[in-house]
Amino acid sequence: MYRAQVKAGSETDFVSALAESARDWEYDLRGQSIASIAIFAKESSLFVYLEAMNEAALWHWPYACRDHLEVWPKAEGNPRDTVPLLPIYRDGEPVDVRRTGAHERLGHLARLRPEMYSSYIFYHFALQEEKPNSFNPTYVIGAHEELIFSYHERPAPAFESGATRQTWPASILPSADWHELMEPHFQPWPGGDQGPVLWEKMNLIYSF
Repeated sequence: MYRAQVKAGSETDFVSALAESARDWEYDLRGQSIASIAIFAKESSLFVYLEAMNEAALWHWPYACRDHLEVWPKAEGNPRDTVPLLPIYRDGEPVDVRRTGAHERLGHLARLRPEMYSSYIFYHFALQEEKPNSFNPTYVIGAHEELIFSYHERPAPAFESGATRQTWPASILPSADWHELMEPHFQPWPGGDQGPVLWEKMNLIYSF
């Protein structure tokens, strides 16, 4: 998972450049052993989810898109237009054959309270170790700064049989309701008529 930032006022131009480059870019990505990618946008923020056949896979944006991206960090050192997310949670290991035209790809964005950052990571690590395969094998969460990004597909594919993870001598997770436990960790988005929301759905702008 990765994060990038489009220059202010260049959002439409970036999407157009991506669409024009899509065919050749997909060919290049598949040549880098990347089997699947999904790009989501919220205003000028971009979040990328991809699956590669090996951890050494390299990728970059199409040349036509690079001029529309901010350099990050905006400081001396090694400037980049894309930064990796810190992996926080993975519910399972999805099977390679899960995707059909019926599957919907979803990306959501939330904001963590700085003082609750470590608590959020701690509980999610415990959750994936103590209760693997409890929701959706495609569900993952990553973080960069105060933003956390989640990706999953629906309908949820079946879990692979026999998936197990580490067990502790005693449970770390509290017995309280999970959603009630998580709510104090978030800075809600303003939302609309329904009021503040914790996770805001992002727009899928490209995938294969």
